[in-house]
Amino acid sequence: MFVSQVADGPPSSHDSPQLRPQMSRGEIESALASGSPPPVFTPSLRRSLRKDREDSALDQNQLSHRKTDCSQVLSQSEPEAKERKSQICFQPRASILDYTELMYQGSDRIRGLVTCFWTIIGAYLISLLLSHYENNGEFLSRGLASLIFSRGTDLILSDLALVLSTSFVVPFVRVLWIGRWQPQFLDPRHSRSMIFQAAAEIGWLAVWYTWQGTRGWPWSQRCFFSLHTAVNWMKVHSYLSTNRRLACSLRTRNELEELQSTRKEQNEDTRMQIKALDAELCPYMVRFPETQTLSNYAMFQLCPTLVYEIEYPRTSRIRWGYVAEKMAGTVGIFIVFYIVVAHLVIPHLERMHEVGLLLTTVHLMGPMATCWLLFFFITFDSIANGFAELTCFADRRFYDDWWNARGLDEFSRKWNRPVHMFLARHIYMPVRELWKTSRDVKRSSFITRLQKTMPPSVAAMAATFFFSSILHEVTIVVACHRWNHGLFFFSQMLQIPVILFAERAAWFRGQQALRNWSFWLSMVFFQPLLLCIYTYGAFVPKTSSLQGPIATSTTAVAAANATYSL
Repeated sequence: MFVSQVADGPPSSHDSPQLRPQMSRGEIESALASGSPPPVFTPSLRRSLRKDREDSALDQNQLSHRKTDCSQVLSQSEPEAKERKSQICFQPRASILDYTELMYQGSDRIRGLVTCFWTIIGAYLISLLLSHYENNGEFLSRGLASLIFSRGTDLILSDLALVLSTSFVVPFVRVLWIGRWQPQFLDPRHSRSMIFQAAAEIGWLAVWYTWQGTRGWPWSQRCFFSLHTAVNWMKVHSYLSTNRRLACSLRTRNELEELQSTRKEQNEDTRMQIKALDAELCPYMVRFPETQTLSNYAMFQLCPTLVYEIEYPRTSRIRWGYVAEKMAGTVGIFIVFYIVVAHLVIPHLERMHEVGLLLTTVHLMGPMATCWLLFFFITFDSIANGFAELTCFADRRFYDDWWNARGLDEFSRKWNRPVHMFLARHIYMPVRELWKTSRDVKRSSFITRLQKTMPPSVAAMAATFFFSSILHEVTIVVACHRWNHGLFFFSQMLQIPVILFAERAAWFRGQQALRNWSFWLSMVFFQPLLLCIYTYGAFVPKTSSLQGPIATSTTAVAAANATYSL
């Protein structure tokens, strides 16, 4: 189910990425002061380091008497620490379907399948373009292109300003949490610090959503900008939350060290607590807060991940041929996506008021499934792997075998690993820990009964789906400037009872093939249904201009695919 790791030694092909040489424990310790890049660890060394970190997390249970906002990090039990490491752990890995990487490693198991797939796609597109030329006198419809590329300079400059504005997080952390004169009332261990962080994030979102609403862009540009705003917000939140947790550990460690220095005899428990905190502040080679620089944040901004870490596994060099191939793949897949939308999706939407909603949905099942797969390949195979190569980011497990999913919960974990890791670290695990620790707090009778009957894992899953549903709905409303009575929100939340039914119904739980079939049928049917519902108002007979309907359908197609990636 999981992606196999990259080989410890260099691959046999001479064009393969040369990973950094393996290092022993002693060599790593001696390299701490040299500032060398993090190595690619051997399996035995990785297991040893992971064991040390798990033992450190276990030792932090002794700090649970400190009632701070960092108690979740400092009071993990050993099983929870192991589960956290298994879900959020970066290590050198390749993407399952990265055909280029497999060829570099000397494997051609799927070469014929890839060649067959793109040959069939190319033959079908040629037939489609010839048919369009016979009917309309032109090979390619240009109405959608003029809409997509209109006001491109304004969009590029605004998007660049959006990305640059996220750099406020570096002085935010340095001044308020780790600076020499940081204000005591914003101690990172206090809830006021969390409130101040939330206010800063909400203010940043409000500024850019307001900016988008005042630009007068076509709806396709709004869709791209709103999605990129959501991605950058997740990066900002992960950076601030992770560094606030590390700042908590840093202050606690300094206080323990001061306490230890005032004692005549060294306390063994305190010494072990300091050692555990040191392991958290310096997991491999670089120590917090030395990582709080603009260059470190710029690298995080370019890396294809939404979860901030002090260090990531790296490759030794950039393969420019690999980058060029991914860039060419991005352009080629976008052209295919454009042809499918312009020639197969929009014509059916324009006739929706004549043939009806249900029949249009049936006609769009094939084209929308094709758009969905093309969006997956252009996002995770071309763009993500391209940026990973440019930044020497070695962990390229951007997805798992989601095509084998037996339900929506498994699909949500495997379809988009970067977003899944973000939700697991910043939503699921905090809620589950809070649900466990708050059972002893006196609350209303309803909440008390709910906590007794609902397991922490179910509560955390419900909170995660609720947050994801809100994110979907806000993105769609901002992009389309239309609110369809919370359709995306309720469609997401309805997945919870479906997941619980699939897990608890004994007769259905064991039917693996049936569950996979039901998953695929629901994905193929409900995506075009949502598209038709969201674009129906733009294709009624009173519409006199095609620009509005085309923009609406383009936005809805991209949003229907992109929101599944969220």
